[in-house]
Amino acid sequence: NEIEFVENESIDTIHDSLLRLTEQVLSWNARLNLVSRKDCTASVIYHRHVLPSVALLPLILNTKNPERLNVVDVGTGGGFPGLPLALLLQKRGAQFTLVDSVQKKLIAVSEMAAELDMTNVRVHWGRVEEMYMDDAGKKIREHYGRYDVCLGRSVTALPRFCGWVSDLLKKKKNGGAEEGEEGRLVYIIGGELDDLVESRIVQDIPLDQLLSRPEGTSDKRALIFNAVDVEEIATESGEKDR
Repeated sequence: NEIEFVENESIDTIHDSLLRLTEQVLSWNARLNLVSRKDCTASVIYHRHVLPSVALLPLILNTKNPERLNVVDVGTGGGFPGLPLALLLQKRGAQFTLVDSVQKKLIAVSEMAAELDMTNVRVHWGRVEEMYMDDAGKKIREHYGRYDVCLGRSVTALPRFCGWVSDLLKKKKNGGAEEGEEGRLVYIIGGELDDLVESRIVQDIPLDQLLSRPEGTSDKRALIFNAVDVEEIATESGEKDR
């Protein structure tokens, strides 16, 4: 299973690492607003933020070369969902770039990663569009079409998000992806979606199903889109050119 893939360590060791991360988030949240402070306890952080992030593990490991995954988490905020996943995959060579426009949150994320000896996490402060295109309109090769997986969690409306991240994902047509290795978007969201988005979903999995929880515990779902569908959503919605 996925946990066996992640580490040759015991489930208890993995659980302890996630609890350490939970305590780090709780400590930082007392100083700045990483996650909602309403009823903010270690239990709430673990069950509302850490576990739903970990639940995405089998979705991002659905690739031919999981040991070389290049993952970008856009709008990471307090480090979710990217930080827990990076923690689980740090010994497998997976690299994570966590992106946010709020610098103080990324400082906290960097400090938490360092405290947990995570060497597979880097952060990018600023607008995501500035990652892959410079002021002259020239592609920045470090990021343009370089990512196997893009993560997001209720950051903004999905068409707008697709417009932001489309050019980060590997695409077969640009030679950056071999057969079966096209990049994909994994996005956590609740509520209704418009027809344009619904028509291009590859997988739609309730978080309750991923976490083996009773149905109705959460209205959130994990949606998966291939890179080509992300680009089509961005283009057809008009968000690509904004």
